[in-house]
Amino acid sequence: MTSTLPATGTRLRVDLWTDLGCPWCYVGKQRLQTAIDQSGFADRVDLVLRSFELDPNTPHEPVSIPEVFVRKHGGSRENALRMEEQIKQLANAEGLPFTTDRMHANTLTMHRVLQLAERHSVGNRYFTALQRGHFAGELNPFDPETLVRVAVDAGVPEPEVREVIAGDAFTDEVRRDEAEARALGVTGVPFTVLDERLAAAGAQSVEVYRSALQQAFGDRA
Repeated sequence: MTSTLPATGTRLRVDLWTDLGCPWCYVGKQRLQTAIDQSGFADRVDLVLRSFELDPNTPHEPVSIPEVFVRKHGGSRENALRMEEQIKQLANAEGLPFTTDRMHANTLTMHRVLQLAERHSVGNRYFTALQRGHFAGELNPFDPETLVRVAVDAGVPEPEVREVIAGDAFTDEVRRDEAEARALGVTGVPFTVLDERLAAAGAQSVEVYRSALQQAFGDRA
């Protein structure tokens, strides 16, 4: 598919509502990034990550993924693992590491640090490293020191990260993101909005994301 390139200097904002432990968010974000990289104007796309807790009432004490699935959906541990294996195949097809041996817990603190990272224009870098490490089984995102390390490596000043983790800063910003999503009719993530007017719900294919990017930029041209 071809499209008219936008005028030099034209920028496109892409908002992506996501949650750390959501495997579909993991796959969808990678597909969106691939589409951006293949678009021909990746240097003019501003990807902004927005907070969305799929289950704000999740306990802070980590539990295994099968246990979470059975609690939420019923069924058996074996069925949960079968579904995880299916998603693992999709993730691997996108070049993403994926282990079923993960833990899950409340993600509010990660989102609060994400809001801080966005203030420093490194939200995508922070979240990508944290999410990839989590799904690869290489790090524990529910450990405060791990959050500090990942955020600092992404470019966030360490004192600010520690201050956010120790308190409740940026909770209001997380809630505003979620309220805006609800106003848009969002009930699940990933959810993508391009140029504040074109929406794509769920983990779409690279082709769908690329087409949406071309449409958004083409309309501007």
